[in-house]
Formats: sequence, C-alpha cells, structure tokens
Amino acid sequence: MTLRETINSDPYRLKNVDAGVYPAYSTNSLYGAVPIVYGHSKERTTGVFLLNAAQQFIDISYNDQPKASAHFLVEGGSLDLFVFYGPTFKQVVRQFVELTGKMHMPQLWTLGYHQCRYSYKTQDEVKEVVSTMEQNDFPMDAIWLDIDYTDGKRYFTWNPDTFSDPIGMQEYLASMDKRLVTIIDPHFMVDENYPVYVGAKGKYFAKTENGDDYQANCWPGTSSYIDFLNPEARDYYASWFQFDKFNGSTETLAGIWNDMNEPAVFGGDESTFPNDIIHYGNVKHRDIHNMYGFLQTKATHQALMTRDNNLKRPFILTRSHFAGSQRYAAMWTGDNTADWPHMQVTYSECIISGLVGHVFCGADIGGFFNNPESELLQRWYQAGVWLPFYRGHANDNTERREPYVLPEDAQIVVRNALKTRYRHLPVFYTLFYLHVSSGDPVVRPLFYEYPEMVDIDDHILLDILAAPVMEQGGRTKTVHFPGDENTYWYRADQPTGDWTVHKGGTVETFDVDLETSLYFYRAGSIVAVSDNKRTSTNGLMSDRLTVHVNLDPELLQDYSIQMME
Repeated sequence: MTLRETINSDPYRLKNVDAGVYPAYSTNSLYGAVPIVYGHSKERTTGVFLLNAAQQFIDISYNDQPKASAHFLVEGGSLDLFVFYGPTFKQVVRQFVELTGKMHMPQLWTLGYHQCRYSYKTQDEVKEVVSTMEQNDFPMDAIWLDIDYTDGKRYFTWNPDTFSDPIGMQEYLASMDKRLVTIIDPHFMVDENYPVYVGAKGKYFAKTENGDDYQANCWPGTSSYIDFLNPEARDYYASWFQFDKFNGSTETLAGIWNDMNEPAVFGGDESTFPNDIIHYGNVKHRDIHNMYGFLQTKATHQALMTRDNNLKRPFILTRSHFAGSQRYAAMWTGDNTADWPHMQVTYSECIISGLVGHVFCGADIGGFFNNPESELLQRWYQAGVWLPFYRGHANDNTERREPYVLPEDAQIVVRNALKTRYRHLPVFYTLFYLHVSSGDPVVRPLFYEYPEMVDIDDHILLDILAAPVMEQGGRTKTVHFPGDENTYWYRADQPTGDWTVHKGGTVETFDVDLETSLYFYRAGSIVAVSDNKRTSTNGLMSDRLTVHVNLDPELLQDYSIQMME
C-alpha cells in the first residue's frame, strides 16, 4: 500500500477512464480518483488533499529520507488545498471523512452476496439462476441485470422478447426473498422514437463548443450524455426512475448500477470526453472530468429517494468515483482479470478506498476478464468474504461460473465461504454503524490500529483478523499477529470449535488446505454472529444471535452491536 517512488518514471495519474484490461500494479489511471496523499510513520500521520476534479499527476520522491515528498501537477480548475495534521492515522482519516462526507447506513440485504454476469439474457434465465442457487444452498440476496435486459440498450426500457414480463419476474424474485439490481449508464441512444432522448434533446445533454448536443459512440451506438452538472438535467434524469415512467419496475428493483460513467466513449480520445466539451454554466469538461461519475450517482441517489418517498436508504454501485462519492454510492474496483495478481491486489484496493471514505468497496469475485482456474476462484470467494461488497461477476465471453456449476469439491468451499459471510453479517452491519458515527473505515489495514505494521497487505482488520490464502498452490499461510505480548487472538475458522490462542507481536505459519481460510477474533472483543441457516438476509433482523465473548486476561473492551433497519 506504500506509494512507490516515481522520480525518473511515470507519475501517478489521476484521470478517470474506462481502463479495460489493466495491470494489477500500475501508476496509470483507473476508474476513480481521490487526490489525497497520506504521510505515515510510527510517530505521526498527516494528509494533503487537493480538491480539484481535473486531471492530476502526482510524483512521489523518497530522496530526502526519512522525509518523503509529493509533487502535484494539475491540468486545470481551482487550487483548494487541505492539510490534515492528525496526528494519528485514525484522526487524519476521520478529519478527511468529516470534510468529504460519510456513507449512510446500507440496507442489510446489500451486505449479502450478489450474483451478476454480463449478461443474464432472459427473465427465465434469471429465475433459473435464483432457483438453482436456492436448491443448492448457496445464500444470495440480489441478482443483477447488465445492459441486455433493455430494448436495444435504451435505458429505462425492457426487451419485449426476452423480458416480456418484468413484473412477473420481480414477483418471483420477491417470493424467493431476492432483490433485483439493474444497470443505468449515463449515455442515451440518439433515437427520435426514444422518449428519454427526446425529452433531453437540446436541453440536458453535454454540448460541443458550438452548442450542439455532444454525440459519441457507446453501447447503444450513437449516444448523447446527460450533463449532470445541470441541476435541471439531474432532475430530468431522476424523473425516469419513477415507477410510472420506468414501466415494469417495482420495489423489488431495489438497487441501481451506474457503470461507464468516467464517462466512457468508444473510440474517443482515451475512451472518454474531449476536454473542450461544455457543461452547464459554460464549464469545460477538462475542469470537472473526475467528478462526472460523482454527479451521476448524486442524481441517481436523488432519484431513488424520491421514488421510494424517502423511506428507504438507496443502494447504488458506481464504477467512477471522486472524493465524496461515498455519500451516494458503493464502488467496485472495475473490470479486473481472472489471475492471482488481481485477486491479491483487492485487499489493498479496498483498504485504500476505505481510508479515503469509500468504505463500501468490493471486487468482481473470480475476475471479470478471462476464466479463473478452480483454485483461484475458490480462494477469491474466501478472500471476498471480508470485503464490504461481495459480488460474483464475469464477462460475456467467459465460461459460466455460478457456484452451482462448479465441481462438487469446489462447491463445498464456495458454500462455506458464503455461509461464513452470512454468519458474520451482524459484524459488518455494526461496523457500518460505527463508520456513520465515527468516520472509521469498515475494513482496515493493520497499521490503522498498529502503526508499525505498514507493509502487510494480505491481512485485513474488522475486530476480526482475516488472513486468507492468496498464493497459487498455497499450503501454508504466514500470519502476522498485531499487538504486543498482552494482545491475544483466537482462531475462529475451525469448524470443530477447537479455538487456539495466539499472542500479538508474533509471526506464525499455519498448514492449510483448499478448505481453510484463516480468521481470528481479538481477545477483549465481543463478536455477534448469526448461526441460523438462511439463504438470504430476510429474517436476520429478528434472528437470535450467538455472541462470542473473547476473553482477555486483562480487560474486556467496549463493544456495540447494531442490528436495526
């Protein structure tokens, strides 16, 4: 997680782009940008935040050891610089989140498992996936629809042939205690017979310098893009989420997926808008590029709040994000690849996201591009248990990989991983509650609470220490136990209940097999889990919880449990 030195090499580039296939470790742009740098040592932590939505380059130098330096180069816009003095890492993060905003409490179902694919192409296929997951005892809470549910990639429509009865499909999902999430991108087909386009034409789209609606190629073909800087355009876009306008939608369509919102353009310069596109107020795109996705999620959040009469907390997933996006949406790490490096980097990606406020983070389980080998897929499900957002997803040209199509031995591993997740949902829900009250991340690096443990990026903290296997062919796992000799950790993943005790400040190597994914409860903590065998979160709020009081020889820490929707 330590920033690499970039002197005499490429700097870190902050420009939101449709990255496509990207290397796991790179200084190149990806889908989101939060221009803050933390300086951390055992003694002190500080932060520097340059609030600017234009393209930025950041050079990192360690030439003046023990000091480090960060040099910012900005393409345009204003220079609003914030310095956070800490002095601890926890205090710096809280100060930054106090400035940019906290996420609201998520609905419980959003913390369960999500099943997605590009694409489930018919309503019958959707029903089949849900029923087969249920029959094979794989818990899940939501199934997702990519662009093929629409009529010719026109958002807010349904394909009349393959999704001819969307209400009936949603009624079936509701009967199975499942929700539906659909994709809504920011581009709209140029089509004089498409009401969404016609209502926005000439008024609510981003413009060229001569005042015409900007047109470019994306999924629907020739498209125009909503100018989300325009408050009237946001209102117009939001109006289409109403049940009487998005015909065929019901309350079971409980979440929205904002993708391609860097914004993505096929065949354009760097696959995004030209810099000279004009937004509301005569603002050039150059100056607000990195907050375009932020503005879409703001509008989508407004839409769902209005649609649901302010009675439900919206769930939105966004690919593009900026400082403050957490107020409106969860985020994921984008179109990753089915290989070990991309699985290994997920913890660093989501830990770092949490440190800049984006606490509801996850990665596509198994990798979006290409086909994961069986061991990789199993290990990815185990590692993903401990990330806030937990979704399996895959590209359209990959082999089917729903848990029930796997070999029986792999099904056992994945089923156990999913059940481990559902067992610990009270922990996740409580940690989100604590985030809302304090600003602390949901999942944390070891150095968040143990400042000296900086370079360990395959462990994760949530009052639980999770250390899954992330190496190909791994049959041992080395665990670094945080704390000192007065800190103790109880091994909690053993099904026999034979919990062993491990002292802080030590390093131990454990023998593991494919079914083993290590996690430990901290002595002095209280961990509430749900041992009820459910295949969704429905009913969990009224379940009796099992409370593990993990005794410490010297103290019992304060602990809270939050389970109220």
